[in-house]
Amino acid sequence: MADRCVGVDGARIRYRREGAGPPVVLIHGLGASLEVWDLTTPALADRHTVVRFDFPGFGLSDPLPAAYTTAGAADTVAAILAALGVGPAALVGTSLGGGIATLAAGRAPNRCTALVLAAPAGFARPVGRAVRWLAVPLVGELLLAYLRRHPRRSMEGAYADPTRVPEWVVEVARRNLARPEVRRTILHVLRETLGPRGVRPELVRAIRDAARRITAPTLVVWGTADRVIPCAQAQAVADAVPSARLRLLPGLGHVPYLEAPQAFNVALSDFLASVAAPQEGARR
Repeated sequence: MADRCVGVDGARIRYRREGAGPPVVLIHGLGASLEVWDLTTPALADRHTVVRFDFPGFGLSDPLPAAYTTAGAADTVAAILAALGVGPAALVGTSLGGGIATLAAGRAPNRCTALVLAAPAGFARPVGRAVRWLAVPLVGELLLAYLRRHPRRSMEGAYADPTRVPEWVVEVARRNLARPEVRRTILHVLRETLGPRGVRPELVRAIRDAARRITAPTLVVWGTADRVIPCAQAQAVADAVPSARLRLLPGLGHVPYLEAPQAFNVALSDFLASVAAPQEGARR
């Protein structure tokens, strides 16, 4: 599927649209890009229109400073989907993208038909030490310079088993980290969202407030060996979102959709099918 671009508030946003059926929107995490969903999209595209994009400032999309505030992130998702002509959709977000998906679903509940959160950021303060170091002035710049030269290291901490990081994932990380705009966006976002003790309390409150307003069926997925955002937060996230279901994936890290795509895809597909079944029955 060829890349396309759409204009949003003067920024060019890279996206891909594949498949046919009810829309599912995939939102990546910090420093990532739409390629992280390469192993997820084929499992959905036979029954859904799958939309994925590089969030502003990441991947190959232009920066958009307004997108990096709490409200701005949710508004940006809405603006991108409006520009693409996507109506109410299921939202799937991972890590930072999970926090953004929560904000978007809470701010416009009628536009979210289902929600899947994979190790979402922002529901509690603790995050991994490496992420906290990146938010420290000067230290973050030095660490990103190192990761640019050694992109494999940028991914190893996200896997429970670092030896399972495939070369194609490393090459995507290499391309992303080579872009000055991406490195600047990573630092900007981290310094907006993190303090010395982890996620800023005001952001945690905003995400939890948004979670309470969600009306869509929700699935929370977490790898039990996650070193980036502790799996200990999983139950608290499920409790924060009304009627959420929790699915733990034993022995997996922060990116189960890459580390064990079959297990993640089964959980995701089964959930979306179970959500769609009552609606289809009601129409009949």
